[in-house]
Amino acid sequence: MKIPLLENVLNYGGRIWWAPTMVNQFSNFIEKGDRVLDIGAGGGWIGKHLSISREAVVTLLDVKDMNRTNLPLHLYDGTTIPFPNASFDDSLLSFVLHHCEDPLRVLSEAVRVSKKRIIIFEDTFRTPLEKFLACANDWIANFPLFLSHPFQMNMPLHYKRIAEWEDVFEKFSLGVKFKKITQHILTRHVLFILEKCKNK
Repeated sequence: MKIPLLENVLNYGGRIWWAPTMVNQFSNFIEKGDRVLDIGAGGGWIGKHLSISREAVVTLLDVKDMNRTNLPLHLYDGTTIPFPNASFDDSLLSFVLHHCEDPLRVLSEAVRVSKKRIIIFEDTFRTPLEKFLACANDWIANFPLFLSHPFQMNMPLHYKRIAEWEDVFEKFSLGVKFKKITQHILTRHVLFILEKCKNK
């Protein structure tokens, strides 16, 4: 169900505000012409902006079709990414893993299909109150998508502390090249730029 006014607001916000804000935080780590898999791409605005600003070849991947761009979208089962090993230079997971039923399986698949690096944005927390605020913020932030795509957004809310994520990355032989923590009004966000170790 697409509501015209809501669609206009989503597209404007996604293209003009959300995508540039996100891409500007990690674009320096993307090489010109890189092949990028945007996992859990949603509206596709981030991938589209990245394809323009860095001339990246971006493929969108999601479990539902919410694509609002002309980039190619592949649907998958949320478990096994339908591409061979090392098909992409980079994989992007922008506030996606906490929406996955099995986030570690999705991360392992991102590692498998990536040659160079994995870029992750996630909500994180230090206290039970911060975790509650992250949950509340997630419901509020995704409310417009709930209206246009009812019952299609998975919300298991699998948040982790930063140290917990770093333990996971070590187990996957991923090195943290860059980390940035940002405190917002309600939530605490973290950006990880991860690189595959030689043995991967």
